[in-house]
Amino acid sequence: MTESASRVLICGSRRWPWPDTITTLLDRAAAPHGNDLVIIEGAGTGAASAAHHRCINHDLPAWRHRCHPLTLTPGRRTRTRCWSEAERNQRILHDEGPRLVIAFHENFHPHHTGSTTDMCRRALAHQVPVWLVPTADPDKGLWLNPSHYTTQHPGHGSPHQDRPDPQADTDTPPQTPAASTAEAPA
Repeated sequence: MTESASRVLICGSRRWPWPDTITTLLDRAAAPHGNDLVIIEGAGTGAASAAHHRCINHDLPAWRHRCHPLTLTPGRRTRTRCWSEAERNQRILHDEGPRLVIAFHENFHPHHTGSTTDMCRRALAHQVPVWLVPTADPDKGLWLNPSHYTTQHPGHGSPHQDRPDPQADTDTPPQTPAASTAEAPA
């Protein structure tokens, strides 16, 4: 594995309905990076499954397709599964060193529990930029930042009321998984 390898982590909804969106973004990322693109994913359902299948269909070697399926700890009850996902998320970020996280989630809310929310929060804490794609259009999305997780929210309003409107805050989608800051590329 080379130090210059561009490393992109794919995460998202288990019910992500648009797998072609993931394929499109990964194909775009692969174009400028060729054999230096490393795709990291969790081998789950939905968004992770789409990324996994794209890697398999392109016959990526293990060093370029970093797959981290969730393996539950023996003896753990199902209801504690979220701890296992959180532990896996931390391990992936620490061990794989992604340069960019692309999260695919049609109903993302930074204050809900879930693996995608956890991964995005942890990535931002590690100063890894996070691009959120909430629709089938791979060009529509927004850069997440730590303030999405720290804003106080009264009551239980709309799940989208505290996050930026993707139409209003849409910025340039990531052109390269080698981005090193949380700011949108110029």
